[in-house]
Amino acid sequence: MLLNTYRTMGLICLLMLSIAAGGTPALEGDAGHGSVEFGLSFYNNSDGGTDGNPFLDEASTIIEPALIFNYNVSDRTMAWAKLAFDYVSSASIDRLSKFEEQSGASGDYYASIEGGIRRQSDKQNAWGLFGHISTEYDYNSLGLGGDYTRTAADGNSSVKFALNGFFDQLDLIRFNGIQEGTDNRISLTGQINLYQVINPVTHMEYGGVLTLQSGFLESPFNAVVIEDTLMPNPNLVGNAPGREITEELEDSLVRGAVFGRIRRAVSRRDALELGSRVYADSWGLTGISFEPRWYRWLIDNRLRSRLRYRFYTQTAADAFSEHFTTEETYRTQDSDMGAFSAHSFGGMLTLHSGEFSEYDFSFDYILRDDGIDQMLGRFGYRRTF
Repeated sequence: MLLNTYRTMGLICLLMLSIAAGGTPALEGDAGHGSVEFGLSFYNNSDGGTDGNPFLDEASTIIEPALIFNYNVSDRTMAWAKLAFDYVSSASIDRLSKFEEQSGASGDYYASIEGGIRRQSDKQNAWGLFGHISTEYDYNSLGLGGDYTRTAADGNSSVKFALNGFFDQLDLIRFNGIQEGTDNRISLTGQINLYQVINPVTHMEYGGVLTLQSGFLESPFNAVVIEDTLMPNPNLVGNAPGREITEELEDSLVRGAVFGRIRRAVSRRDALELGSRVYADSWGLTGISFEPRWYRWLIDNRLRSRLRYRFYTQTAADAFSEHFTTEETYRTQDSDMGAFSAHSFGGMLTLHSGEFSEYDFSFDYILRDDGIDQMLGRFGYRRTF
Protein backbone atom coordinates (compact mmCIF):
# COMPACT_ATOMS: atom_id res chain seq x y z
CA MET A 1 0.00 0.00 0.00
CA LEU A 2 1.35 3.42 -0.89
CA LEU A 3 1.17 5.74 2.09
CA ASN A 4 0.10 9.37 2.04
CA THR A 5 -3.17 8.70 0.21
CA TYR A 6 -6.04 10.31 2.07
CA ARG A 7 -7.77 6.94 2.35
CA THR A 8 -4.72 5.19 3.81
CA MET A 9 -4.11 7.86 6.39
CA GLY A 10 -7.81 7.82 7.16
CA LEU A 11 -7.43 4.18 8.12
CA ILE A 12 -4.68 5.10 10.54
CA CYS A 13 -6.90 7.78 12.01
CA LEU A 14 -9.57 5.17 12.61
CA LEU A 15 -7.01 3.06 14.46
CA MET A 16 -6.19 5.98 16.73
CA LEU A 17 -9.77 6.95 17.51
CA SER A 18 -9.65 4.63 20.49
CA ILE A 19 -7.06 6.88 22.14
CA ALA A 20 -7.99 10.26 20.66
CA ALA A 21 -8.17 12.93 23.30
CA GLY A 22 -11.43 14.57 24.10
CA GLY A 23 -13.96 12.80 26.24
CA THR A 24 -17.11 14.01 27.90
CA PRO A 25 -17.63 17.45 29.37
CA ALA A 26 -16.31 17.93 32.88
CA LEU A 27 -18.91 17.46 35.60
CA GLU A 28 -19.38 19.31 38.86
CA GLY A 29 -16.76 18.38 41.45
CA ASP A 30 -14.07 17.46 38.89
CA ALA A 31 -12.02 20.67 39.14
CA GLY A 32 -8.32 19.91 39.59
CA HIS A 33 -8.68 16.31 38.42
CA GLY A 34 -7.84 14.69 35.11
CA SER A 35 -5.97 11.85 33.47
CA VAL A 36 -2.78 10.95 31.62
CA GLU A 37 -2.74 8.23 28.98
CA PHE A 38 0.03 6.57 27.01
CA GLY A 39 -0.80 4.55 23.92
CA LEU A 40 1.37 2.51 21.57
CA SER A 41 -0.31 1.52 18.29
CA PHE A 42 0.89 -0.76 15.52
CA TYR A 43 -0.30 -1.11 11.92
CA ASN A 44 0.96 -3.44 9.22
CA ASN A 45 -0.27 -4.40 5.78
CA SER A 46 1.15 -6.99 3.45
CA ASP A 47 1.77 -6.64 -0.26
CA GLY A 48 -1.19 -7.79 -2.32
CA GLY A 49 0.97 -9.46 -4.94
CA THR A 50 -0.85 -9.99 -8.22
CA ASP A 51 -4.19 -9.48 -6.46
CA GLY A 52 -3.24 -5.90 -5.55
CA ASN A 53 -1.09 -3.58 -7.65
CA PRO A 54 1.04 -6.05 -9.65
CA PHE A 55 3.73 -3.47 -10.41
CA LEU A 56 4.60 -2.19 -6.92
CA ASP A 57 5.32 -3.60 -3.48
CA GLU A 58 2.53 -2.23 -1.25
CA ALA A 59 3.79 -3.46 2.13
CA SER A 60 3.95 -0.91 4.95
CA THR A 61 4.28 -0.66 8.74
CA ILE A 62 3.41 2.16 11.14
CA ILE A 63 4.28 2.36 14.84
CA GLU A 64 2.76 5.25 16.80
CA PRO A 65 3.39 6.20 20.42
CA ALA A 66 1.00 8.84 21.75
CA LEU A 67 0.58 10.78 24.98
CA ILE A 68 -2.80 12.22 25.98
CA PHE A 69 -3.50 14.63 28.81
CA ASN A 70 -6.90 15.73 30.18
CA TYR A 71 -7.34 18.27 32.96
CA ASN A 72 -10.46 19.83 34.47
CA VAL A 73 -9.47 23.45 34.95
CA SER A 74 -12.83 24.13 36.61
CA ASP A 75 -16.01 22.28 37.50
CA ARG A 76 -17.30 22.81 33.96
CA THR A 77 -14.23 23.26 31.75
CA MET A 78 -11.80 20.58 30.56
CA ALA A 79 -8.58 21.09 28.59
CA TRP A 80 -6.89 18.30 26.65
CA ALA A 81 -3.76 17.74 24.58
CA LYS A 82 -2.37 14.89 22.49
CA LEU A 83 1.18 14.35 21.23
CA ALA A 84 1.86 11.64 18.66
CA PHE A 85 4.81 10.46 16.60
CA ASP A 86 4.63 7.87 13.83
CA TYR A 87 7.48 5.77 12.53
CA VAL A 88 6.62 4.69 8.99
CA SER A 89 8.33 1.95 7.00
CA SER A 90 7.02 1.24 3.51
CA ALA A 91 8.17 -0.04 0.17
CA SER A 92 7.19 3.27 -1.44
CA ILE A 93 9.52 5.23 0.88
CA ASP A 94 12.40 2.79 0.31
CA ARG A 95 11.86 3.09 -3.42
CA LEU A 96 11.81 6.90 -3.32
CA SER A 97 15.01 7.17 -1.27
CA LYS A 98 17.01 5.43 -4.01
CA PHE A 99 16.69 8.39 -6.36
CA GLU A 100 19.50 10.94 -6.30
CA GLU A 101 17.14 13.90 -5.72
CA GLN A 102 15.93 12.33 -2.45
CA SER A 103 19.11 10.54 -1.34
CA GLY A 104 19.76 10.97 2.36
CA ALA A 105 16.25 12.22 2.97
CA SER A 106 14.02 10.55 5.54
CA GLY A 107 10.37 9.91 4.77
CA ASP A 108 9.74 7.75 7.78
CA TYR A 109 8.12 10.03 10.36
CA TYR A 110 4.90 11.86 11.20
CA ALA A 111 4.51 14.14 14.23
CA SER A 112 1.37 15.87 15.48
CA ILE A 113 0.17 18.07 18.32
CA GLU A 114 -3.52 18.51 19.10
CA GLY A 115 -5.28 20.35 21.86
CA GLY A 116 -8.59 21.84 22.84
CA ILE A 117 -11.14 22.67 25.49
CA ARG A 118 -14.62 21.47 26.36
CA ARG A 119 -17.04 23.63 28.30
CA GLN A 120 -20.31 22.53 29.89
CA SER A 121 -22.39 25.71 30.07
CA ASP A 122 -25.15 23.95 32.01
CA LYS A 123 -26.65 20.47 32.28
CA GLN A 124 -28.10 20.69 28.76
CA ASN A 125 -25.48 22.58 26.76
CA ALA A 126 -21.80 21.93 26.04
CA TRP A 127 -19.32 23.05 23.42
CA GLY A 128 -15.74 22.37 22.41
CA LEU A 129 -12.89 23.79 20.34
CA PHE A 130 -9.74 22.10 19.04
CA GLY A 131 -6.57 22.80 17.08
CA HIS A 132 -4.21 20.47 15.21
CA ILE A 133 -0.70 20.82 13.78
CA SER A 134 1.17 17.99 12.08
CA THR A 135 4.17 17.52 9.84
CA GLU A 136 5.86 14.75 7.91
CA TYR A 137 8.45 14.35 5.17
CA ASP A 138 6.44 16.03 2.41
CA TYR A 139 3.37 17.35 4.21
CA ASN A 140 2.28 20.00 6.73
CA SER A 141 -1.23 20.33 8.12
CA LEU A 142 -3.18 22.81 10.24
CA GLY A 143 -6.61 21.90 11.59
CA LEU A 144 -9.27 23.86 13.47
CA GLY A 145 -12.74 22.87 14.60
CA GLY A 146 -15.49 22.94 17.15
CA ASP A 147 -18.68 21.24 18.29
CA TYR A 148 -21.89 21.91 20.19
CA THR A 149 -23.96 19.36 22.15
CA ARG A 150 -27.54 19.77 23.34
CA THR A 151 -28.84 17.23 25.86
CA ALA A 152 -32.52 16.76 26.68
CA ALA A 153 -33.73 17.76 30.13
CA ASP A 154 -34.30 14.12 31.08
CA GLY A 155 -30.80 13.14 29.88
CA ASN A 156 -32.15 10.41 27.60
CA SER A 157 -31.22 11.99 24.28
CA SER A 158 -28.73 14.43 22.80
CA VAL A 159 -27.67 15.93 19.49
CA LYS A 160 -24.14 17.00 18.62
CA PHE A 161 -23.03 19.21 15.74
CA ALA A 162 -19.35 19.35 14.74
CA LEU A 163 -17.44 21.28 12.08
CA ASN A 164 -13.73 21.14 11.29
CA GLY A 165 -11.33 22.25 8.61
CA PHE A 166 -7.85 21.06 7.65
CA PHE A 167 -5.49 23.16 5.57
CA ASP A 168 -2.56 21.22 4.12
CA GLN A 169 0.58 22.03 2.16
CA LEU A 170 2.29 19.27 0.17
CA ASP A 171 5.72 18.99 -1.40
CA LEU A 172 5.15 17.43 -4.82
CA ILE A 173 7.81 14.71 -4.73
CA ARG A 174 7.10 12.40 -7.64
CA PHE A 175 7.67 8.65 -8.03
CA ASN A 176 11.07 9.30 -9.65
CA GLY A 177 12.30 11.55 -6.82
CA ILE A 178 11.87 14.81 -8.74
CA GLN A 179 10.28 17.62 -6.71
CA GLU A 180 7.80 19.82 -8.58
CA GLY A 181 7.24 22.58 -6.03
CA THR A 182 4.34 22.68 -3.55
CA ASP A 183 0.55 22.65 -3.64
CA ASN A 184 -2.35 22.93 -1.20
CA ARG A 185 -5.39 20.99 -0.05
CA ILE A 186 -8.43 22.09 1.95
CA SER A 187 -10.81 19.68 3.72
CA LEU A 188 -14.04 20.79 5.42
CA THR A 189 -16.20 18.32 7.36
CA GLY A 190 -19.56 18.69 9.06
CA GLN A 191 -21.07 15.97 11.24
CA ILE A 192 -24.23 15.40 13.24
CA ASN A 193 -24.56 12.72 15.94
CA LEU A 194 -27.82 11.84 17.65
CA TYR A 195 -27.99 9.72 20.79
CA GLN A 196 -31.16 8.16 22.19
CA VAL A 197 -31.98 5.97 25.18
CA ILE A 198 -34.73 3.64 23.99
CA ASN A 199 -35.33 1.85 27.29
CA PRO A 200 -33.27 1.07 30.42
CA VAL A 201 -31.22 -1.60 28.61
CA THR A 202 -31.11 -0.28 25.02
CA HIS A 203 -29.62 2.83 23.48
CA MET A 204 -28.60 3.92 19.99
CA GLU A 205 -26.52 6.47 18.13
CA TYR A 206 -26.85 7.55 14.52
CA GLY A 207 -25.83 10.44 12.30
CA GLY A 208 -24.22 11.66 9.12
CA VAL A 209 -20.98 13.17 7.81
CA LEU A 210 -20.36 15.44 4.82
CA THR A 211 -16.85 16.30 3.63
CA LEU A 212 -15.75 18.72 0.92
CA GLN A 213 -12.17 18.63 -0.37
CA SER A 214 -10.43 20.91 -2.83
CA GLY A 215 -6.89 21.23 -4.15
CA PHE A 216 -4.20 18.63 -4.81
CA LEU A 217 -5.94 15.39 -3.81
CA GLU A 218 -3.77 12.68 -5.36
CA SER A 219 -0.65 11.25 -3.72
CA PRO A 220 2.37 12.99 -5.29
CA PHE A 221 4.60 9.90 -5.43
CA ASN A 222 1.94 7.45 -6.61
CA ALA A 223 2.63 6.24 -10.15
CA VAL A 224 0.52 4.68 -12.87
CA VAL A 225 2.08 2.14 -15.24
CA ILE A 226 1.25 2.48 -18.93
CA GLU A 227 1.65 -0.90 -20.61
CA ASP A 228 2.51 0.29 -24.12
CA THR A 229 6.07 -1.00 -24.28
CA LEU A 230 7.82 -4.36 -24.04
CA MET A 231 10.92 -2.85 -22.44
CA PRO A 232 11.56 -4.14 -18.87
CA ASN A 233 11.37 -1.43 -16.20
CA PRO A 234 13.88 -1.96 -13.36
CA ASN A 235 11.77 0.21 -11.03
CA LEU A 236 8.83 -2.20 -11.20
CA VAL A 237 8.36 -5.50 -9.39
CA GLY A 238 9.91 -8.31 -11.44
CA ASN A 239 11.22 -5.80 -14.02
CA ALA A 240 7.75 -5.76 -15.53
CA PRO A 241 7.45 -3.95 -18.87
CA GLY A 242 5.79 -0.55 -18.85
CA ARG A 243 6.52 3.12 -18.28
CA GLU A 244 5.51 5.12 -15.21
CA ILE A 245 3.61 8.39 -15.22
CA THR A 246 2.04 10.41 -12.42
CA GLU A 247 -1.26 9.58 -10.77
CA GLU A 248 -3.90 12.17 -11.71
CA LEU A 249 -7.19 12.75 -9.86
CA GLU A 250 -9.82 15.46 -9.84
CA ASP A 251 -9.10 18.55 -7.74
CA SER A 252 -12.41 18.43 -5.86
CA LEU A 253 -14.25 15.73 -3.94
CA VAL A 254 -17.58 15.51 -2.15
CA ARG A 255 -18.13 12.54 0.13
CA GLY A 256 -20.89 11.66 2.53
CA ALA A 257 -21.76 8.91 4.96
CA VAL A 258 -24.59 7.89 7.24
CA PHE A 259 -24.05 5.60 10.20
CA GLY A 260 -25.80 4.07 13.16
CA ARG A 261 -25.36 1.59 15.99
CA ILE A 262 -27.62 0.13 18.63
CA ARG A 263 -26.53 -1.56 21.87
CA ARG A 264 -28.57 -3.68 24.25
CA ALA A 265 -27.68 -5.21 27.60
CA VAL A 266 -28.73 -8.86 27.50
CA SER A 267 -27.58 -9.79 31.00
CA ARG A 268 -25.83 -8.30 34.00
CA ARG A 269 -22.45 -8.90 32.33
CA ASP A 270 -23.18 -8.89 28.60
CA ALA A 271 -24.19 -6.39 25.94
CA LEU A 272 -24.62 -6.81 22.19
CA GLU A 273 -24.21 -4.10 19.57
CA LEU A 274 -24.86 -3.82 15.84
CA GLY A 275 -23.49 -1.00 13.72
CA SER A 276 -23.52 -0.08 10.05
CA ARG A 277 -22.18 2.66 7.78
CA VAL A 278 -22.88 3.62 4.15
CA TYR A 279 -20.42 5.79 2.22
CA ALA A 280 -20.39 7.43 -1.23
CA ASP A 281 -18.30 10.08 -2.96
CA SER A 282 -18.22 12.08 -6.17
CA TRP A 283 -15.34 10.01 -7.55
CA GLY A 284 -17.65 7.01 -7.92
CA LEU A 285 -16.58 5.08 -4.83
CA THR A 286 -19.31 3.62 -2.61
CA GLY A 287 -18.96 1.40 0.45
CA ILE A 288 -21.01 -0.25 3.15
CA SER A 289 -20.06 -1.94 6.42
CA PHE A 290 -21.78 -4.07 9.05
CA GLU A 291 -20.25 -4.56 12.48
CA PRO A 292 -21.62 -6.68 15.35
CA ARG A 293 -19.91 -6.45 18.76
CA TRP A 294 -20.11 -8.37 22.03
CA TYR A 295 -19.14 -6.73 25.33
CA ARG A 296 -18.68 -8.80 28.48
CA TRP A 297 -17.44 -8.28 32.03
CA LEU A 298 -15.14 -11.26 32.58
CA ILE A 299 -14.53 -10.14 36.18
CA ASP A 300 -17.05 -7.69 37.62
CA ASN A 301 -15.69 -4.13 37.70
CA ARG A 302 -12.22 -5.48 37.02
CA LEU A 303 -11.78 -7.00 33.55
CA ARG A 304 -14.00 -6.48 30.53
CA SER A 305 -13.75 -7.69 26.94
CA ARG A 306 -14.98 -6.64 23.53
CA LEU A 307 -15.15 -8.92 20.49
CA ARG A 308 -16.06 -7.64 17.06
CA TYR A 309 -16.49 -8.69 13.45
CA ARG A 310 -16.73 -6.20 10.58
CA PHE A 311 -17.65 -6.78 6.96
CA TYR A 312 -16.81 -4.02 4.49
CA THR A 313 -17.20 -3.86 0.73
CA GLN A 314 -16.65 -1.06 -1.76
CA THR A 315 -16.85 -0.33 -5.47
CA ALA A 316 -13.93 1.11 -7.40
CA ALA A 317 -13.43 4.82 -8.04
CA ASP A 318 -14.06 5.89 -11.63
CA ALA A 319 -10.38 6.68 -12.16
CA PHE A 320 -9.14 3.28 -10.96
CA SER A 321 -7.89 0.49 -13.18
CA GLU A 322 -5.48 -2.37 -12.63
CA HIS A 323 -4.07 -1.90 -16.13
CA PHE A 324 -3.67 1.13 -18.41
CA THR A 325 -2.58 1.07 -22.05
CA THR A 326 -3.20 4.78 -22.70
CA GLU A 327 -2.78 7.96 -20.64
CA GLU A 328 -6.25 8.65 -19.25
CA THR A 329 -7.06 12.14 -17.95
CA TYR A 330 -7.78 10.78 -14.45
CA ARG A 331 -5.95 7.64 -13.43
CA THR A 332 -4.87 5.69 -10.36
CA GLN A 333 -3.70 2.19 -9.49
CA ASP A 334 -3.91 2.75 -5.72
CA SER A 335 -5.46 -0.48 -4.41
CA ASP A 336 -7.40 1.40 -1.71
CA MET A 337 -9.40 3.00 -4.53
CA GLY A 338 -10.20 -0.28 -6.22
CA ALA A 339 -13.09 -2.65 -5.58
CA PHE A 340 -12.57 -5.05 -2.69
CA SER A 341 -14.27 -6.69 0.28
CA ALA A 342 -12.80 -7.15 3.74
CA HIS A 343 -13.53 -9.24 6.85
CA SER A 344 -12.19 -7.90 10.16
CA PHE A 345 -11.86 -9.89 13.37
CA GLY A 346 -10.76 -8.23 16.58
CA GLY A 347 -10.88 -8.02 20.32
CA MET A 348 -9.98 -5.80 23.25
CA LEU A 349 -9.32 -6.41 26.94
CA THR A 350 -9.57 -3.61 29.50
CA LEU A 351 -8.15 -4.13 32.98
CA HIS A 352 -9.04 -1.82 35.85
CA SER A 353 -6.06 -1.89 38.21
CA GLY A 354 -7.05 -0.22 41.42
CA GLU A 355 -9.08 2.95 41.65
CA PHE A 356 -6.99 5.14 39.35
CA SER A 357 -5.33 2.94 36.70
CA GLU A 358 -6.59 1.23 33.55
CA TYR A 359 -4.86 -0.89 30.90
CA ASP A 360 -6.20 -1.95 27.54
CA PHE A 361 -4.95 -4.32 24.87
CA SER A 362 -6.51 -4.64 21.42
CA PHE A 363 -5.78 -6.49 18.19
CA ASP A 364 -7.57 -6.66 14.83
CA TYR A 365 -6.83 -8.69 11.73
CA ILE A 366 -8.32 -7.67 8.37
CA LEU A 367 -8.61 -10.10 5.47
CA ARG A 368 -8.99 -8.33 2.11
CA ASP A 369 -9.84 -10.19 -1.07
CA ASP A 370 -7.19 -8.19 -2.96
CA GLY A 371 -4.49 -9.77 -0.79
CA ILE A 372 -3.59 -6.63 1.19
CA ASP A 373 -4.24 -8.10 4.63
CA GLN A 374 -3.79 -5.82 7.63
CA MET A 375 -3.00 -6.05 11.33
CA LEU A 376 -3.78 -3.37 13.91
CA GLY A 377 -2.76 -3.54 17.56
CA ARG A 378 -2.66 -1.24 20.55
CA PHE A 379 -1.51 -1.11 24.15
CA GLY A 380 -2.74 1.70 26.39
CA TYR A 381 -2.30 2.79 29.99
CA ARG A 382 -4.46 5.47 31.59
CA ARG A 383 -4.14 6.96 35.06
CA THR A 384 -6.57 9.40 36.62
CA PHE A 385 -5.69 11.90 39.31
